[in-house]
Amino acid sequence: MPDTPGATPTIGRAVGALAVLLTRLAHRLGTHHYLSTGCLHGDHVLPDGRTGHQYCQADTGKAGSKRPAQCKFCGAPCQCQCHTGRPGAPAVEGGDQ
Repeated sequence: MPDTPGATPTIGRAVGALAVLLTRLAHRLGTHHYLSTGCLHGDHVLPDGRTGHQYCQADTGKAGSKRPAQCKFCGAPCQCQCHTGRPGAPAVEGGDQ
C-alpha cells in the first residue's frame, strides 16, 4: 500500500483499503448498507456544477455512465434520505428528485 517504493502507507490509503475490505465483506454477507460518496458530500457543489445528491441520482458520472443511486458492485440502493424524503429510507431506483 505504500505511495512510493519503500515509503510507509498513508492513513488515507489505509482507510481506503479498510473501506474496500468492509464493503466486500458486506457484499458476501448480503448486508451492504450503501451511501454514495455524492450523498455523503450532500449539498456540496462539485466542479461540474452538480451537488453531491444530484451526482448520485444522475445516470452519468465522472467516468461515464453509471447506475443512479446504486452500488456499482452489488446494486444495493443508496440509503440517503434525499431519494425518498424519509430519514434512513432505501432509495427509489434512480432517485425521485
